[in-house]
Amino acid sequence: MKRNKYIWLLWVGIMIIAGILVASMVNSYLAEKQKNEMDKKHVVIKKDLQWVEENAYFEIDMKVKEKAYQVFIVGEGERKYQQVEDNEFGKKDDTIVTGDFSFYLWTKEYGNEVVKQELELPNPMTFNLSQKNIGTFLVNQQNIAAVFQGEEADKVMAYFYTIHEEKLDVLTDYGMKIYSKNIKNIQQNYIQTLRKKDNEIMEFDTWMLEPTTGKLLKVDGTSIENKKIIKNWLEQEEFYFPYKNLSVTTSLLNLAEQGMLIGAQYPIGTNIKEIKKINSNYTDADYNQKYNQLDLPEVTYYYDKRTELVTSISIPGIRLKESVQAIQDTLGKPEEYVTKDDGYVATYLAGNYKLLIQLDLSQKIKSIRLVK
Repeated sequence: MKRNKYIWLLWVGIMIIAGILVASMVNSYLAEKQKNEMDKKHVVIKKDLQWVEENAYFEIDMKVKEKAYQVFIVGEGERKYQQVEDNEFGKKDDTIVTGDFSFYLWTKEYGNEVVKQELELPNPMTFNLSQKNIGTFLVNQQNIAAVFQGEEADKVMAYFYTIHEEKLDVLTDYGMKIYSKNIKNIQQNYIQTLRKKDNEIMEFDTWMLEPTTGKLLKVDGTSIENKKIIKNWLEQEEFYFPYKNLSVTTSLLNLAEQGMLIGAQYPIGTNIKEIKKINSNYTDADYNQKYNQLDLPEVTYYYDKRTELVTSISIPGIRLKESVQAIQDTLGKPEEYVTKDDGYVATYLAGNYKLLIQLDLSQKIKSIRLVK
């Protein structure tokens, strides 16, 4: 009896040891399998440059601090066809390609090979080859690319990418819903998008590249109902919505005494060639026989045609979210207050200069102008 008991205990011990060994082997197998799967995910996939060039649907040229890259978008299991009728993807006879796509990166050091990028992409992606599908913009000395999905107004999704640490990186966690594929590049430091807020109101969003995270950071969002401003933004390439909103403080007059107007980069007396050299989004037109005006979306410089020196500066009223009463509370009563057919003009003296605040009939600020 005692002997049977020992045999039974021995058998139980053997089973326990066997169970431990099996569990250890299973755990080891699962760990190895997981490691292999992780390794597979990080395998660098390369392809021949010539093959990718021949098979890519899109090629994007990008620079980061003068270093040049090329991004190729290649179909992998895509379907290509022509539209038989107009629909949300485009017009009849437009060429559509839809399915799975991959992004490949090339730079000079890669030689004759390109490297596949590890990105989570929309699936499927659909491109109308007859429409605009890619946009590139220069922000803080590096290119960012927008890949567009969707064709109809208010149904466009933009996916933003840039080169970070020798890899293609996403700039937003999700696609950005925008009203149209028009995106404005402002002074090589910002981009601006338009989106529909509701049936009556649109919103201009202005973005910068956040230096620490490398993501897009919204610096301003302004809602607007003015259809003329929206139309200008959509139709005029050089027009963007003034995103640096201003406040009237006592420094307005102090700056004016020095020939400077708030919201303007250059003072009266600046040579217009200097302004043109730094800013590209402008229109230049005759003001009268003696003067020209250089229009930027956020400021207008009037200059003498003969000397090419700035003689007057104005900013649009949409840059100021201030009431007339708030301005008077800050600056005091104007020296003059003149009624015009289309509104009013309040004049403040600032040393050798005059500050003219033009109001419409409802006393909303139309513009502020500095003259000598």
